[in-house]
Amino acid sequence: MATIKISALTEKTTMAGTEEVLINDSGTSKKFSTQRFLDVKTGAETAETNAASSATSAATSATTATTQASTSTAQAVISTAQAVIATTKASTATTQATNAASSATAAANSATTSSSFATTLASLGYLANWGLITDSVGSTADYGSL
Repeated sequence: MATIKISALTEKTTMAGTEEVLINDSGTSKKFSTQRFLDVKTGAETAETNAASSATSAATSATTATTQASTSTAQAVISTAQAVIATTKASTATTQATNAASSATAAANSATTSSSFATTLASLGYLANWGLITDSVGSTADYGSL
């Protein structure tokens, strides 16, 4: 067999997987099929595709989580606002009930006072016989009779 320099060999630009490569393993020549190179290349490409897909999935999950967190925060704010509104309405209702009770008490006091005043006037009914004080149109000195 003729000796050819490695630099003089023609270059193989594509592999079909059926070629054999010779290597020197600690002084022993060995061969292996180029299919192993192709298998490693395919595995690397598959790993790269899976990594990109995982990164996309992770980004989508992060976006979804952020959206859900924002939605949860908004719902918490709405719930807090609704609680404040309910508390305000309850406070208003309590105030209105207190005002109604105060009005009822005032009305009862007025009725009692009116009844007492009517009783007092009835007991002083004898004063009705004293007559009326009248004013004569022409005289400032005449105040009528008692």
